Amino acid sequence: MRRLVNILGLLLFTALGFLAVTPLFLIVFDVFGRGIPAIIRLGGFWEFLTSLPPDPYSEKGGIGPLLVGTLYMTALGAVTGFIIGFPVGVYIGEFRKEFFAKVARASVNVLVEFPTITIGLFVYAIFLLVTKDLNSVLVPISDWLSGALGDWVKQFIGPLSGFNAYAGALALAIIMIPYVALITASAYASIDQNIREAAYSTSGREFFAVFVVLRKAVSRAVLTAALLGTAKIAGETAPLLFTAFGNYYYAPFTQPTGAVSLWIWYAAQTPYDVQIASAYGAAAVLLLIVLGLFIVAKLATRQ
Repeated sequence: MRRLVNILGLLLFTALGFLAVTPLFLIVFDVFGRGIPAIIRLGGFWEFLTSLPPDPYSEKGGIGPLLVGTLYMTALGAVTGFIIGFPVGVYIGEFRKEFFAKVARASVNVLVEFPTITIGLFVYAIFLLVTKDLNSVLVPISDWLSGALGDWVKQFIGPLSGFNAYAGALALAIIMIPYVALITASAYASIDQNIREAAYSTSGREFFAVFVVLRKAVSRAVLTAALLGTAKIAGETAPLLFTAFGNYYYAPFTQPTGAVSLWIWYAAQTPYDVQIASAYGAAAVLLLIVLGLFIVAKLATRQ
């Protein structure tokens, strides 16, 4: 009887586990099953990745400027989020008994569940307040650099409009910070006490013990935190509505900037088949990027 109950229990948990992952596989198969044929129908992979989005009367089109905007904002957001999130995670994990470390942990736990659209609205409000002062500094810098290096500099540095790629990147960075901080904190907290004592005794300084010696012990976990945080922000849509706003052409990053996720949100609502097909193709590309980051993160933890 006990053996029968054990078998039934294992079968039940297996069925529940299969049921839990079924939606994931259905989404992946649906997106790729519709997205890849749509990409081929719209001109092929290269044209889809480089050309402008289709208008309602086009037969071909792509996500060129949108993909560039996504990669640029995601890269900036990931670097900024990691630079801030990593030391915060070290402080929370290594000095977890201190009062401010407990406050920091509570804060990042709240931030990880915070509505991302609210973060976008917060960044938008900040840029409204500081854009004029920023532009008074950026304009002479942009003019000097463009005179020395060429007009291409103005694609990256120049007077900011109300919506721009840097506001979008800042919103994405804020979203990424708690993910990096919490994973880093867990990694540091899991270090064996003997290794911690050896690091402090051999390094001579607390800074080198924490950020050099002990960092090597958790380097794979830190890499995983960076990759998972990047995958998280790569597909964000809500915060970009108030920051990057969107653009369907190749334009300076100081102006409204397109993103793949914003195009999916817009095109999926249109009644035009070519734009709906483009949205499925864009979703396939975005899903491929996110899955690639997750796979790399998984492989990194197994090395």
